[in-house]
Amino acid sequence: MVCGLHIAWLLASVCRADTVDDFVRAGMKASHIPGVSLAVVQKGRIVKAAGYGVANLEWSVPASENTVYEIGSISKQFAAEAILLLREDGKLNLDEPLSKYIAHTPAAWQRITIRHVLNHTAGLADFDSGKIGFSYRREYSASEFVELLGAQPLAFQPGERWNYTNAFPLIGIVVERAAGKPYMDFVTERIFKKLGLASARFKVQEEVVSQRAAGYLWKDGVYRHGEPLRPAIIAPNGGVMMSAVDFAKWDMAMTSGKILSRASLDEMVKPARLNNGLTMSHGLGWFVDTFAGHRFGAHWGSTVTGNSAVIRRYDEGLTVIMLANLDDGAIGIDAISKRIANHYLPGTAIQGLAVQKDSNPGETARIRKTIEEGVGVIAERVASAARAVSSLEPLGEENVGSSHFMADPAVRKLRRYRAVTTQGRRYFTVRLGEDGKVLGALVEE
Repeated sequence: MVCGLHIAWLLASVCRADTVDDFVRAGMKASHIPGVSLAVVQKGRIVKAAGYGVANLEWSVPASENTVYEIGSISKQFAAEAILLLREDGKLNLDEPLSKYIAHTPAAWQRITIRHVLNHTAGLADFDSGKIGFSYRREYSASEFVELLGAQPLAFQPGERWNYTNAFPLIGIVVERAAGKPYMDFVTERIFKKLGLASARFKVQEEVVSQRAAGYLWKDGVYRHGEPLRPAIIAPNGGVMMSAVDFAKWDMAMTSGKILSRASLDEMVKPARLNNGLTMSHGLGWFVDTFAGHRFGAHWGSTVTGNSAVIRRYDEGLTVIMLANLDDGAIGIDAISKRIANHYLPGTAIQGLAVQKDSNPGETARIRKTIEEGVGVIAERVASAARAVSSLEPLGEENVGSSHFMADPAVRKLRRYRAVTTQGRRYFTVRLGEDGKVLGALVEE
């Protein structure tokens, strides 16, 4: 492991090193992740920066805190940031229609605003769904991309619902039109260079990148190389590359107001308001949620050469950043990052909650039986874990409000349990409706 870049980081990390390092290494082994880089920011300073495993399997090059990875969909935060910078410059408004900046948009798009795309309420098709003919093996002009996406029907009317959609290339086109320069140039000048983020860049196929991690897939029990190509048009959606340390520097600059004004930062985390007046706790390129009373923001990224996760605990001033070189949908490092956040702030992940007295054993028994049966909304993986439970201990419940990210508006309450199973300790989160009906469940290790 490569410890901190500065003696202060080292001193701050010593008492936590063994436990955090154990979390990371155990998670890497379970998910077959070759290399990981980690940065932890607490109260405005980097308290841990480290690399684990290897950045390149063929040459056995160790990963460090300076290894450069693709960050995937976390790139959407930079796209949102670019839009807000242009708003501060007086060059656009979030509630203006896309058609003001993008030529030849279809009639169905006339009510779609910049905000709708940023908070995933536009109803647009997903270019990355594999269903519309988008190819990673060619470049697209702005007009070609608009034509391709515009040929698809809207899934719903703008503002009617929320649905996570890879449509941020449209944001890049808006930035280019409003700024009068290419999207990548604008972000590089106004964010990367301004903050001195030496490793931060956009993926360009032919460029040589110092300390870049090689990307892998785990398939049929062996590692495979990931797809290296990435059309420039999708840079706003998932084209950024950077190291964990530079990511941490960007996080500190963002949270301290060095890039955006306080008003813009508040705008970024404001819940999306739907046409019916209800809100969805998703901001501009950024998930917003609450866990056991703790507000946090998060995003994940996944490309075919790696994945990433960032969790930002607003009230406590903690950010955990993890970058990896295996594409597993960011599932592995998401689980690890939650455990690390809980290590620094106990009680901010389900594994850190205290066991409580079961005030309603009958209700617990009913919920357990429903999950074990595995019918309806209960996934077989969750049902199988529930059937292996020997004891179930309550960890409390939480009423779902507007500050919770919840795609199903029928969910009214979350109930959490710690279980002992034949596979070891497991943690269950159960989603309940107003009448107590089980509407879903999640299991974690």
